[in-house]
Amino acid sequence: MLRFVNGLAVFFALVSLPEPPALGQLAGSRAGLGEDAASVADLAPLAPDVAQGYIAIDGRAVVRVRATELRVVLAATGEAQTAQECQKTVDKTIERLKAAWAEIGIAPEKIVVDFIAILPRYEWSVEKQDGADVGIERKAGFRMQTNVHLAAKSGSEAQAAVNRAFQEGVTDIIAFDYWSNELDEVKAAARAEALEAAQGKAEVLLGAIFEQRPPAINVQEQTVVRYPDSLYHSFTNTYDESVTPSFRRDIPLIRAPRSRNTYYRGLVGDGDVGPRELPMSPEISVVSTVRLYFASPAVKPAKKKTAKLAKKKQGRKSA
Repeated sequence: MLRFVNGLAVFFALVSLPEPPALGQLAGSRAGLGEDAASVADLAPLAPDVAQGYIAIDGRAVVRVRATELRVVLAATGEAQTAQECQKTVDKTIERLKAAWAEIGIAPEKIVVDFIAILPRYEWSVEKQDGADVGIERKAGFRMQTNVHLAAKSGSEAQAAVNRAFQEGVTDIIAFDYWSNELDEVKAAARAEALEAAQGKAEVLLGAIFEQRPPAINVQEQTVVRYPDSLYHSFTNTYDESVTPSFRRDIPLIRAPRSRNTYYRGLVGDGDVGPRELPMSPEISVVSTVRLYFASPAVKPAKKKTAKLAKKKQGRKSA
């Protein structure tokens, strides 16, 4: 807005006041730590031999499937002066664990015990030798680890089994593995959806550009299964001090622990066909990609040999 005050032109800018923070501001601790996704990269130009050699069109489908079975791996450990004492300690722990699981309906055939290792432990001590203090490392005992594999039919059963394990002093969780007995069917369905997506693209792109659709010359396919353990994301986001005191260099500085944030992010990728729901719970993701190759109209057809030249060569062979 332009107004004249005492002969001077004064410009008034009408600025709308900012709205109060809304849902768009709820970015969480992860905000600003990932890769820059504010822009989309342009398509890289093809090399001349590729551009003139063939046309490739991709179709990608992402299918998520819930696990029909979970494997929980826990470690039963024991430390003692001898290997035999270690084994007795671990065996007793596993017996208590199996009994606790039996109380919540877990059958013995769902449990497999996998021995891992028994290793010596060493400790340092300061002793006098020739009137001088020396540090000597000596064997102090043994440590044994045996893993227990449990096949759970659901996440709630797996959680109940872990809770009972904690009550028995077994707190080392090695892994959670997810499995589905429907993977073969899911992979076939994802492959069919990827092929349909590629064919749909070909109909639109080739039909809109070329008067006569180029012939298909080849096909390429890849189907990958991504399990939930690979779909978690971890990051650290803290405010650290900018200056560390240096007036007492004889005192070791022990930093406070910085917590590491880990959450289930799910599969992040661009697909032509994909789930419409948020990845709220751990699921197995099947990604299938189908690439169709078409002949490029820029390729010059090979010259056909004339009948006369063919007869001439045939005569030479006969001679």
